[in-house]
Amino acid sequence: MTTQLKLAFKLPAMVVAIALVTGASLALAAYAVSSSIVNNQAEQRLTAAAANARSSLDAYLNEVAEDLTLFAGRSEIAAAIDLFSGAMRSLKGQGDPVELLQDAYITRNPNPAGERLKLETSDWLPVYDLHHRSLHADFRDMQERRGYYDVLLFDTNFNNVYTVSKDADFATNFAEGGGPWADSDLGKVVRSAMAGEAGQVFLSDFAPYGPSGGAPASFIASPVFDQGFLIGVLAYQMSTGRIGEVLDRTQGLGESGETYLVGQDGLVRNDAARTEDNDVLVLSLQGDAVSAALAGTAAIGPLSHHEGAAYVAASEPLTFGGVDWAVVALESEADISAPSAGLRNTMLVIGLVLLALAAITSILIARTITRPITRLTDAMAEIAGDKLDAVVPGLERADELGYMAEAVDVFRSNGLKMRDLRSAELDMSEERARRVTVIQGLQQDIGAVVGAAIDGDFSRRVGTELDDPELRQLALDVNDLVATVDRGLTETGSVLASLARADLTHRMTGDYKGAFARLKQDTNGVAEQLGDIITQLRGTSGTLKTATGEILSGANDLSERTTRQAATIEETSAAIEQLSRTVVDNAAQAEQASQQARTVSSEAEASGAVMGEATGAMDRITQSSAKISNIIGLIDDIAFQTNLLALNASVEAARAGEAGAGFAVVAVEVRRLAQSAASASSDVKALIEQSADEVKGGTRLVASAAERLVVVQEAIRANATMLDGIARASREQAASIDEVNVAVRQLDEMTQHNAALVEETNAAIEQTEAQANELDRVISVFTLGGGARPAPERESGARGVIGDLKAVAGAYFGRGKAG
Repeated sequence: MTTQLKLAFKLPAMVVAIALVTGASLALAAYAVSSSIVNNQAEQRLTAAAANARSSLDAYLNEVAEDLTLFAGRSEIAAAIDLFSGAMRSLKGQGDPVELLQDAYITRNPNPAGERLKLETSDWLPVYDLHHRSLHADFRDMQERRGYYDVLLFDTNFNNVYTVSKDADFATNFAEGGGPWADSDLGKVVRSAMAGEAGQVFLSDFAPYGPSGGAPASFIASPVFDQGFLIGVLAYQMSTGRIGEVLDRTQGLGESGETYLVGQDGLVRNDAARTEDNDVLVLSLQGDAVSAALAGTAAIGPLSHHEGAAYVAASEPLTFGGVDWAVVALESEADISAPSAGLRNTMLVIGLVLLALAAITSILIARTITRPITRLTDAMAEIAGDKLDAVVPGLERADELGYMAEAVDVFRSNGLKMRDLRSAELDMSEERARRVTVIQGLQQDIGAVVGAAIDGDFSRRVGTELDDPELRQLALDVNDLVATVDRGLTETGSVLASLARADLTHRMTGDYKGAFARLKQDTNGVAEQLGDIITQLRGTSGTLKTATGEILSGANDLSERTTRQAATIEETSAAIEQLSRTVVDNAAQAEQASQQARTVSSEAEASGAVMGEATGAMDRITQSSAKISNIIGLIDDIAFQTNLLALNASVEAARAGEAGAGFAVVAVEVRRLAQSAASASSDVKALIEQSADEVKGGTRLVASAAERLVVVQEAIRANATMLDGIARASREQAASIDEVNVAVRQLDEMTQHNAALVEETNAAIEQTEAQANELDRVISVFTLGGGARPAPERESGARGVIGDLKAVAGAYFGRGKAG
C-alpha cells in the first residue's frame, strides 16, 4: 500500500513548491527578457559598427578615386607620360629599353628592395635621367603623403614608363600577351582604363602581386587625356595596411570586437590585431551573414572564428569600381552574453534566500491549520468505525474547518438513518427473488427463438402463459416478429425460385409494412424489369440478323473495289519510278556541267587576280618612283642650301683675312661637292622620270588586259550561274517526284491494309450473325406472362448498337467509293 504524506508536510511543501515555481518562472522570464535586451543591443552595436566601417571604407575609396581622377586630369601628368615615353623610345638605339631601365634603376640601385624610391637619378641614361630627376621627387611625395604603395604611369602602347617604387614590373609592357606581368590584375585594370573615358575609374580586388614580393595589392587606374586625346593611364597600387587603418578606427565594439573586409573568396583583406601572423588572404570568414553581404544584402548571424569559437557577425555590402566586398563586424558570444550570465547568478542567490524565508513562514502557518484537522480526522475515524455516538469537534468554528465539522456531523446523522433502513430492506428481498426467476425464464425462451431464427428456423415460438401482463405482451410481440419474417422470406424465396427456372410470371402478394413492404416492391420490380428486358431482346435479335446481313453484303462489295484500286495504284507507282530515274540522270549531267563551268570560272578569277597583282605592282613602282623623285628634290634642296652656306662661309673667311684662309679652302671644297651632288641628282631625276613614263605605259597595257579578262570572267560566271540553276531545278524536280513516289507507295500500302481490314470486318460480321442466332435461342427459354409490356418503339440496347454500326459502315463505304 502506497504511503500517503500527511497534510502537516504537504502544506509547507506546497507553499515552498509554489514559491519555487513562481520564483523560477520570474527568474527565467527576467533572464529571457534581459538576454533578449542584451542580444538586441549587441546586434544594434554590431550593425552600427559594420555600417560605420562600410561608410569609412567607402569614403576612403571615394577619396582615392577623386585623387586619381584629379591628377589624371592635370596637364602635368599628361606631359610627364609624354616625356617618359619619349625618353624610353629614345633608348632603342642603345638596346632593349626594358633591360636598360631595369639595370639602371633596379640592378644598379644602391638601395634595397622597398627603398629603391630613394634613388633620384641613375646617371646611366642621360635623356631618361633628366626627366626622372625633375619629376620623381613630386611623385614620391604624393605617394608617401597619401599612403599608396606605388604610383605608375603607362603610355598608349601599354608600356610602364614610370613607377615610384621601381619593382620588377618597371618598364615592362602590359598589353594583352605582352610583358611578364600583362596577365596580372594591374594589366587588366590598365587595359580597361585605356579603353575607358575621361573621369572613369577601374579597380581590382586585393590579390598577391609578384613584383611586390607576392604581397597582396589592389590597383586603381584612370585614363589620362589632354585636349581630348588619350595620352596614357595613371594607376595607384594600394596596400592592405591602409585598409586596416581605416577599419581599426571603428568604434563601439567590445574587447573581442573586430572588423574585417572580406572578398568574394571568403578571405579577409586586412590584418587582425589579435593574431600574430598576417591574416590578409589567409584568414577565412564563412557564414550566412558573410554570404548574404557578398550577395548584396546586409545581414547578421553566427559564425566560427579564432579556432572555432562562437562569434556573432553583422555584415554590410560594399561595391566600388566593379568589385564586391563584405564589411564584417563581429564579437564573441561569450562577451555578448556576459551581462546576462551575471544577472542570472545574482537572481539565483536572491531566489535561494527568498525560498528559505518562504519555507520557514509556510511551516509556521501550516501548524495553525493541521492541528484542528488532525482532531477532526480522529472523529471521522470513530464514525467510520460505527461509533455513531462520538462527538464531532469544531462545530463552533466559523471558518472552513467549522463547515467540515458540520459535514462530518451530517455523515454521523445519516449513518444512524441507514442503520434503521437496513432492517426494512431485508423484508422485501423474497418478492424480488421470485420476479427475477420469471424474467430469467422468459429471457431463455426468447434467446432460444432468436437463436433458431438466426439458424434459419422460424417455426419456434415463445410461451405466453405468464401472469405478468407486460411480460406476456412482450412474448406475443416476439412471436409476431418471427412470423412476419418467416412469411416475407417464404414469398421472396418463391419468386426467386421461379426466376431461377426462367419463369417470370410469379409475384409477392402478401400484405406487408415497412422494410418488408419495400422488399416486396423491390422483388416484384426485379421480375417486371427482367420481363421487359427479355421482351426487348426478342425484338432486337431479329433486327440484329437483318443488319448483319446488310453489313456483310456491303463489306464484300467494298473488298472487290479495294482490290481493283490497289492494282491501279501499283501500275501508277511503277510509271512514276521510271520518270524519277530519268529526272535524276538529267540532274547528274547538269551538275557535272555546272562543276566544269565553275572550274573554268575559278581559272579566270585566278588570272584576274594575277592581273590585279601586276597592276598593283605597277602602281607601287609608280609610287616608289614618285618617292625617289621627292628624295632627289630634297637632295637638290640640300645641295642648294649647302652651296649657300659654303658661299657665306667664303665671305666670312674673306672678312677674317689670313685667319680664315684655311676655312675658305674648306668652304670652296664644300661648294664644289654641293654642285657635284646637285648635278648628279639632276641626272638621277631625269632617269627616274623616264622610268616612271615607261611604268605608266606598262600600267595602261596591264589595265586594258585586266578589263578584257574581267569581261571574259563575268561571261563565264554568268554561264556557271545558269548551269547551277539548271542543276538545282533538276534536283528539285527529282526530289518532288521522289515525294510523289513515296506518297503513291504509302497509298498502295494503305489500300492493301484497307483490303485486309475489310476481310477482317467480314469475318467479324459473320461471327456477329452467329451470336445473334445464339441470342434468340437463349431468350426463347424465358416464359413471359400475358401482361408483359411490349418493347418500346425507340431504338435502344442492341438495336441502337446496330444503328450506330450501320452509320459507321455507311460513312466508311462512302469514303471507299470516293477514293
